[in-house]
Amino acid sequence: MFRKKLRYILPGTGRFRYYNRIRIFGFDRERRIRRTFREKVKIVLDTASETVIPFTDIDITTFCNLRCKRCAKCIPYFRERKHFTAEEIRENLELLTRYIDTVYVANIIGGEPFLNPELPEIIRICSENKKIRTLELTTNATIVPGERVLRALKDGGITVHISNYPNLDQRYEENRERLIGKLKEYGIPYEYQFHEIWLDFGEIERHGYTDRELEKMFLHCPMNSCTVFNGRTLYRCGKASYLAQHGMEPGAGDVIDLEEIHSGEEMKTKIRTFFSAGYLPACRYCSLHPQVIAAAEQLEGDEAR
Repeated sequence: MFRKKLRYILPGTGRFRYYNRIRIFGFDRERRIRRTFREKVKIVLDTASETVIPFTDIDITTFCNLRCKRCAKCIPYFRERKHFTAEEIRENLELLTRYIDTVYVANIIGGEPFLNPELPEIIRICSENKKIRTLELTTNATIVPGERVLRALKDGGITVHISNYPNLDQRYEENRERLIGKLKEYGIPYEYQFHEIWLDFGEIERHGYTDRELEKMFLHCPMNSCTVFNGRTLYRCGKASYLAQHGMEPGAGDVIDLEEIHSGEEMKTKIRTFFSAGYLPACRYCSLHPQVIAAAEQLEGDEAR
């Protein structure tokens, strides 16, 4: 109860300094990341000299071989698909980390990242970036990659996170077992993400919530300490990314245009404002009372098209 109240008690900069950084330890538990006490103290308290991002997704594709209902990245809603090239990722990542001291956890994701044909080079680029402390890749485990990808994962020190969806058909389950066999063969660490249920935040439509309702929603949102790095822009969540890319409501509070940052002090100010927001403009497009649904339930026919 105290932790929940802390989000309201702390002023804006304090929320960034303490609350949102403390939440990274929840990601650590899920991902089996072990940190020393000294590392944890540094993450929470060292804001005077460092600008940090606790956790970010690195989007490398909007292609996916599944069409999951209520996908957190809104992937089924994209009309035009895109693979980011390795060169684009290199340039964009350099732009992101130019004025950032540390990214504690970066997650290569899509869509389905194994579909990107330049994945081996993208992995190399990300793993060689000295600002990233922990690098991982999240897959729906329905595709078994080839030797080049597997060697890149091994050489890059990547931990593969497998979305263990329970309701996919038999062929996907067989591929998952084949993938795990390959990861073991190459000595690539992996973890299961057991999400048998998701929250249904509704269709992409704007709601007329009050500020208080939006604050309560954002407080309990599982995404409110995440960021999404897509192109040359940093977003607070997957839905904010989708809305901005489609011109629906690119709110200033949930977007950082990295091309507009020209100094370390400017980035520090932007990041603090970014994480201390009471809610996001994108929150108006989520359901105030989400319902529980089965994880990775597949859309049928023309749904979300």
